[in-house]
Amino acid sequence: MRIFHSSRRAKEFCKKGVCLTLGNYDGVHLGHRSILGNLVKEAQRRKWPAVVYTFNPHPVKILAPHLAPPLINTEKQKIELFASCGVDAVIFEKFNHRFSSLSPQIFFQKIIRERLHATFVIVGYDFTFGKKREGNIETLEYLCFKNGIELTIMKPQMAGNTLVSSTVVRKYLMEGDVVHAARLLGRFFFLDGKVVHGNKRGQKLLIPTANLKTENELIPANGVYATQTRIGKIVYGSVTNIGTNPTFGNRFRSIETHLLDVDLKIYGKKMRLYFLKKLRDEKKFISPQALALQIKKDIALAKRICPKNNLKF
Repeated sequence: MRIFHSSRRAKEFCKKGVCLTLGNYDGVHLGHRSILGNLVKEAQRRKWPAVVYTFNPHPVKILAPHLAPPLINTEKQKIELFASCGVDAVIFEKFNHRFSSLSPQIFFQKIIRERLHATFVIVGYDFTFGKKREGNIETLEYLCFKNGIELTIMKPQMAGNTLVSSTVVRKYLMEGDVVHAARLLGRFFFLDGKVVHGNKRGQKLLIPTANLKTENELIPANGVYATQTRIGKIVYGSVTNIGTNPTFGNRFRSIETHLLDVDLKIYGKKMRLYFLKKLRDEKKFISPQALALQIKKDIALAKRICPKNNLKF
C-alpha cells in the first residue's frame, strides 16, 4: 500500500484515475469498513486503485481545538487498518487554516478532479466538505453528476440499535465499556507503546507489571481490564490497570500490565495491548497487602476470560 502525505505528491499515482473515498476515518470502525469494502470491490471491478483521502491533523484540532476529541487511533495504526481492508493508497492531506478556506466547489475541482482524477467516489451519508462544511451530500451529488463521476452514498451502519460512529466508540471507551466499543469497531480496541520503567511496586507485591508508554490519545477509563498483550509475534493473556494507583497516592495516570503465567524481560520492547473486558473500577485499598489480594482475584478472573494458550500472531 502506498502512503502519500499530500494530494500533490499523489498526483502522479492517481493520474490514470482512481476509486476514491474521503473522510477522517478515526477508528476505522464497522461503518468505515463497509465503505472501504465497497471501495475495494469497485476498484477491483474497474481496475483502478482504491484510494483513501484523509487529513492530518484532524480538522477540529485546527478549527476548534477546545472541542477536539481524543483520537481512537494514531496515524500509524490507521495505516495498518487501511492496509488490512485491501486499500491501494492512503493520502494524508495536511489540514490548516488556509486549506480550510477552500470552498466546496474549489476543493472538488482542485483536489478530487485535478489532483486525484477520481472516476468513482464513495462516502458516508453524513459527509461534508469545504469551507465551514458548506458542502454536503447534495453538493457532492451535483458536482459529481456535472463532472461525470459516479457517486455512491453509504447508509448509516447499525450494530443492533446503536449507530456505528467514531463519537459513540469514543463514548464507550471513555466509560470503560470496551466490550461495546469492540462491537462497533469490529475488533478489540488496542493501544501501542513501549515498555518503560515504572515504580516497581508490582515486583514488591510479587506481581510484576510492565508500564506502557503510548502515543495513543484515547485511553480507556480508569479501572482493571482483562487484556491480551502482543510482544513480537506472540499474544499473551494479561490483566491491565489504568489509573493513578490511589493506594499509593500517585498523581499521574499510568497503564500497567501483568502477563499471565509467564515471566519475561520486556523493558524497552514494543507492546500492543488489546482490551477484552473491564473487570472493575480502580479503588483505594487500606494496605498494599489488601491490594495484592485483590490483584490475585483479578488475575484469576482474567484467566477465565483470556484464551488459555499464548497465541502466535
